[in-house]
Amino acid sequence: MRISTQQMQTLSVNAMLDRQAQISKTQLQLSTGKRIVSPADDPSGAASVLGLSQSLQLNQQFQSNSNAAQARLNVEDGTLTNAVSLLQRARELAVQGNNGTESADSRKAIATEVNQLLDSMKNLANTQDANGEYIFAGYQSKQTPFSETGNGTFTYAGDQGQRSLQIGPTRYITTGDSGASVFMNIPGTTSNTFGILKKMVTDLNANTPSPSTITEIDAAMKNILTIQASVGARLNAIDLQKSVNDTNILQIQQTKSQIEDLDYASAVTSLNQQMTGLNAAQQTYVKVQGLSLFNYLR
Repeated sequence: MRISTQQMQTLSVNAMLDRQAQISKTQLQLSTGKRIVSPADDPSGAASVLGLSQSLQLNQQFQSNSNAAQARLNVEDGTLTNAVSLLQRARELAVQGNNGTESADSRKAIATEVNQLLDSMKNLANTQDANGEYIFAGYQSKQTPFSETGNGTFTYAGDQGQRSLQIGPTRYITTGDSGASVFMNIPGTTSNTFGILKKMVTDLNANTPSPSTITEIDAAMKNILTIQASVGARLNAIDLQKSVNDTNILQIQQTKSQIEDLDYASAVTSLNQQMTGLNAAQQTYVKVQGLSLFNYLR
């Protein structure tokens, strides 16, 4: 079989182009640090990397949700701590007000402080998180949940909704409690936290303190402490799930790295070999180009 000069030139050019393509691919691998720069490089590996990337994104979203839930519950926990402190002070004042040695004027002075506690309690009940959402409004987070009407009663404009966030493959966490359950629906009483304090102010100003106020304040504190214990349990659950998520993320990243990351030493060696091969092909082409029948004529 005879090979024409044109065929020899074509073969030489194709050989050089192939080597240049190999060099370009290796250089791209070195610049990106990835062994797989296109699915064609390793179809099976590319499919595995895609699946791992999706799993990584999902676990990172779980972690982001965990952080958001944790931040919101921390705000609630701090608010409930302050609410309990207010009620503890109100209880001290209730005991003082029910002391038979107190005068009408001294009870009015106590009523003034209790009224300030009432205003502070209302502000706590209308606490907003970093996003400006009311944490005790249920699903109505843009609506101010608590307000006082003209006749001295308090209304709740939120609902009973409790939002949840997914923090793991099968784990959801409730990120808040409704204001109704925290401040309004107190087990064992027919009143609410605001009503208890408002009545206490009225009774003290009238110089007719009621011993039942102490019992009602205790019930309100117990209710808030029960909810706060639930908040604490949820925060602990988030900490545990975040640890699991961290482990999952690390394992996925390591597996993904093993599949797609480049062995730099091997890649540099390949590049040098490819450069040497291209140089040889170029020199061969030059020599072939110089061959002619006239070179053999004397």
